[in-house]
Parts: sequence; structure tokens; C-alpha cells
Amino acid sequence: MNKSSYTFFPFLVFLLLFKFLVAENVVIVIIDGARYSETFGDVNHTFIPVMDSLSQFGTTLDQFYNDSLTYTSRAVPALWCGAWTGVRDTIYNDGSTQYTLKPSLFEYFRKQTTSPPQNAYYILEYVSSLWLPSFHNDYGPDYWPTFISTGSMDIDVLGQALQVINNDHPQLLLVYLADVDHGGHSGNWNTYTQAIATADSIVGVLWRTIQQDTVYANNTTLLVTNDHGRHDDSHGGFNGHGDGCNGCRHIMFLALGPQIESNLATSIYRRTPDMAVTAAHILQVTPEFSTGDVINEIFSPVAIEPDTEIGIPERFHIYPNYPNPFNPSTTIEIDVYLQSHIRLTIVDINGKDVVTLMDTIQNSGRLNITWNGKDKMGNLVSAGIYLYQIQSDKVVKTQKMILIK
Repeated sequence: MNKSSYTFFPFLVFLLLFKFLVAENVVIVIIDGARYSETFGDVNHTFIPVMDSLSQFGTTLDQFYNDSLTYTSRAVPALWCGAWTGVRDTIYNDGSTQYTLKPSLFEYFRKQTTSPPQNAYYILEYVSSLWLPSFHNDYGPDYWPTFISTGSMDIDVLGQALQVINNDHPQLLLVYLADVDHGGHSGNWNTYTQAIATADSIVGVLWRTIQQDTVYANNTTLLVTNDHGRHDDSHGGFNGHGDGCNGCRHIMFLALGPQIESNLATSIYRRTPDMAVTAAHILQVTPEFSTGDVINEIFSPVAIEPDTEIGIPERFHIYPNYPNPFNPSTTIEIDVYLQSHIRLTIVDINGKDVVTLMDTIQNSGRLNITWNGKDKMGNLVSAGIYLYQIQSDKVVKTQKMILIK
């Protein structure tokens, strides 16, 4: 007999809270100008194998969009500020540049946490005139980040970022990678896609460094996105951008970290200003002049038993299985809101049924279902990616898990 089991806790109330760490760090990577069709929009993930692998341990947004101006000089400030901000021309340090009219994430963070300059960095390749955060009366230059602008390639930017991590461990770090956009404008497909592959590798190096660092490990969120995409093939192709076509608007978003939902790809519509607002939420600061929203669905809920009396779950909810990856067993938790017929099936990556763990009517409450890595014949299955599919009377949900040996 299959030894998979479940435990039912009738009418036990759990308080669902977002899991925040006291000293949470945020690392943001902006990959300039990668079209979604070459990142997570490619079902084979040809040019982003590293981020594809990492996504199994984090959340991706399938419907993340630049919802306004699809060129860098306006989209990057929107990513900084959590709003589509106006910009103004100025002369700064004897150079012509622009600054944002709204405060940036850096300014909110440094002022509200009284952080020194070395606790917030913005790292990019050398540019002669840096775009600047705001001169807002309540924020401004006293709260700008430490800028590092050196080198001519993304790999140079990575080197600087690794040095900053090692030396200062800033709580807020933004890494800007420009080579994908340069490659796209070259009109050479191989140059463009190789730049994407390089950026993908850089994300992998950063995440591995974070996980191996004694300060950052288990205390750092990584957010990866784009400022804009590129023209789709019906509107001029990959060598340009700047209009409202889907190729220019549809961009990627990947989140990884201790409080981020695992194995989740969500199709809720989100937009450029939401990135900075979400980062501010993690950092526990208030972006008071922003217009974006917190991307709440990326966060893992934590169940904490309160001191109060019993209740029932307020919604049907599936929690990420734990542990994940796993060996030899893993547990799946489900909140059942109303009495429902619940069917829980494990399938392999090809959609073939492996085992049915539950197929019965359940009352309101929480279910804990354990899978012991065996199929319906009681045989241990091979290592790999599996899906658990949960069907109720009105809901069908599927999530990934990884069995390792």
C-alpha cells in the first residue's frame, strides 16, 4: 500500500502573515532591452537556462509590462521611483544630464532608515553623464546611492558588484546591465542573444554569491526585470524599441528569496512601477510619491497559530510543498474554505499520472498531505521535476516540485 498520508486539522485557525526578516536585503538586476520572447516567453528558455533553473525556487510574472514609455531614459527612472516620473534637464558636475522629479527607492530607503551612503549602491558601466535621482525638497542628493560607473561591458559591472558585496554588503544594491540593449541595436541576432545568455549567467553568479555569503544568505531578495523589450517581428524586429507593440511592452520579472513563493508563475497583470514599490515593501520603507502597487502574490504566506479561538480558513489556498527540492518525502498543505471534493494527483513533467494522493470530500480546515516519492504501484520514482495538481469543486491549481537523489 502507498504510504502517502494526510492529516486533517478541523476548524483550526491559522493567521497568514507575510514573512519578513528584520534586516532584509534587496538586490535588483535590470537587464536593459531584453524582449520577453527571448527570456521567459520562450518555452525552451534557450538563452536563459540559469534563470529558468532558478525560477523553480522563486516566482515569475507572466504578465509584467512596461505600461508607458518603452525607452530607457524614462523606463529606468520609473523602475527607480515606483512611478512614471517626469525628468528635467540639468547641468551637474559640469555635465549635461537629467534628474527625476519624484524621489527614488534609494532616497526613500536611505532617509527612512538613516542609512549611510555605503548601504545603497547603483552599479553600471561607464557613462559620461549619469542620470540622477531627485532634488526633491524632502529627499534629494543627501539620500542618493553610492554610484559606481566603470568598465564597458556587463562582465565589468558584475566584477564591481561582487567587490561591493564583499566589502560593504549594502542592504540595497541595483545592478544595471546594458549589453543586451546594445546587442539588439547592433541588428546582429547572435550578438543580441549572446548578451542575454551572458546576463543570465551574471544573475546566476549573483545568486550563488548571495547564497554563499554569510551576511546575505537566507536574508536577501533578488529581483530581476527589464526596462523595456524590443519591437516584435510585426513592428520592425529586435533591433529597435520605443513604441507600444507587445514586444516592447512585455518584459520579464523574476523574484528569489527567503520570503518569495517557490515554483510559482503568476499571470496577474503587473507593471513597471510595481517593482520599486515591492522592493520598498521588503525593505520596510514607504515610497510616498509612488504610484505602483506591491506585488503581493510573490510572497509566501506563513502559518502562525494565534492565541485566539478556532475558526475556518477564509479562502481556498495551496502552500508551496516543503521541503523543495526534497528526498525522500515532501508535504503539501491546503486550506479548504468550504466543504469540497478534493483530488490531489502527482504527475510527471510529461503530464503522466504518477499517483493520486487524495480523492475525497473534505470539510473546512487545513490538510497536510505527504508524498513519499512512490508511484501508485509503490515503486520509488526517479529524480526529476514533478507537478502536483489539486482539483476542488471550483479550483484547479498546479505547482512544480523537484525530487533529488
